[in-house]
Amino acid sequence: MNNRSPRAHTRRVRTLLVGALVALGLTISLAACRSTQSADANQHVQNNLSGAISQVFSQAVPYPYANCDKNGNCTAQSPSDPLERKNLAFRLQQYNSKGNTNYVYVFTFSGQVVGYYVIQGKVSSTASQMTSTQVNVGCGGTECTNDAPGDDGSYGPDEGGQFGVFFRTVGGALVETDLPFLVSNAPIPTYASVPQLQK
Repeated sequence: MNNRSPRAHTRRVRTLLVGALVALGLTISLAACRSTQSADANQHVQNNLSGAISQVFSQAVPYPYANCDKNGNCTAQSPSDPLERKNLAFRLQQYNSKGNTNYVYVFTFSGQVVGYYVIQGKVSSTASQMTSTQVNVGCGGTECTNDAPGDDGSYGPDEGGQFGVFFRTVGGALVETDLPFLVSNAPIPTYASVPQLQK
């Protein structure tokens, strides 16, 4: 005859179950630890490889605007003609001067030209705005970052969506579109016969 009480049996089963769960948890933790260590080691190898590759290529073709010694001390050398910065300055001046005109050619999504506009200044994205796009607010004793309303006080994308643009014509009309377009600061002879859409 078995004199063991049901409670004692339940305690033993519970103890065995808890022990099994703890052992399983330790096994998973150790496996994750080994996986993390393996990933860290792999990352270390890749970083070293990237550094070695960079060093080989830098020695083969040194950066032309800096004279560096073997210790990594570099003396700057001016480029003979900083064309990229000149291009950026020209574009900025062209697009942000009210008196300058530009030509916007609008196309259908299949590539057919619709017509052109003569505009003042630049083409602007409908996703740009004059106020901040995010605000910091109190959040349970900390700070959270939330999306801010647009310039018109509403949330979400503007009328033209993510890819929309707008511009002002020389006649003062506001035009907004999400069609493909091309901008030039001079008329394009290939499109000489296409109509001007708005003055």
